[in-house]
Amino acid sequence: MENNDVLFSSEDSELLHEVASYLSSVGYGKVHLQENEQLVLGTLQAMSNAIEARDPYTRGYSERVANVAYQIAVRLQLSEVSCQEIYLAGILHDIGKIGIPDYVLMKPGKLEPEEFAIIRKHPEIGHRILKELGKLRFALPGVLHHHERYDGTGYPHQLAKQEIPLMARILAVSDAYDAMTSSRVYRGAMNRQRAIGMLESGVGTQWDRDVVDVCIEFIAEVERNPLESNLESTRATPVQWRHVSQALRTLQL
Repeated sequence: MENNDVLFSSEDSELLHEVASYLSSVGYGKVHLQENEQLVLGTLQAMSNAIEARDPYTRGYSERVANVAYQIAVRLQLSEVSCQEIYLAGILHDIGKIGIPDYVLMKPGKLEPEEFAIIRKHPEIGHRILKELGKLRFALPGVLHHHERYDGTGYPHQLAKQEIPLMARILAVSDAYDAMTSSRVYRGAMNRQRAIGMLESGVGTQWDRDVVDVCIEFIAEVERNPLESNLESTRATPVQWRHVSQALRTLQL
């Protein structure tokens, strides 16, 4: 992708450049742990706020995707470090949309082929942003590959099956579930049972069976104990930054 494909505003570019320069500086490792955490947290907040300011209709979206992804990772019995990495990757997975023009990002209807080609660039844009932020590089596989499909027909690299990083396979399912169960300007939200049916119908073509199975397991638990899940509490609310802070501490970022 050429640099002129990335459609940042001047303010976005300046912010990201300053953050990248600081995080990659030689002196960064000498800063106290608490200051490190606050710096990374501030970076994540700035990125999330930049997206939500452009498209308020998706308010709380990244937190919901991150939460479901974390719950899937837990049920796959991944390490706590891996689960927290996947959670933060969920917060960041669509950061590349900061480089997508408003007429495409906020279009209230079906995208034309040329517009869809533009929106398909956001994983690579997000990858280019995060690869400059050394502390957040663990999220790169999820950011770059969350739109790959299990049958190899996704984007940007047409990876298939186990070629797709597990982080990305998890985010693909959590992202799809939230998209189906959230309202948009151009359509209403699906109910959970219909969304489950859609997930099941896409096993082996769009999604990994193991990931879908544990996602459905989590959804069933939410149905039984809705008050014990923060899945609904994040709908139409800002990112729960206390959860992000906990993840940062676990990962010692």
